[in-house]
Amino acid sequence: MPRTSDSSPRRLPLPVRVGLALFAAGLAFIAVDVVPFFLGDHNRPLWLNLACLLAPLGFAIAIGSTLLRARSEQRSVLREVTGA
Repeated sequence: MPRTSDSSPRRLPLPVRVGLALFAAGLAFIAVDVVPFFLGDHNRPLWLNLACLLAPLGFAIAIGSTLLRARSEQRSVLREVTGA
């Protein structure tokens, strides 16, 4: 589907929104985990350390789904141009 010249903003696809939400949640968990470390509290619970992994997971989901969507749009435009 080629881009149109309308000025309406396009909504982000669901996987990208989910990835961004997971990334934001992961950043919040990282802040909650790291700030007390600098204040002298070195023993954080395991679940908090594992929740910090939401940031790279969300980043990977958002980037991966964006690349897949861009590739599928590129294929459809190439099909239109070549007439196949």
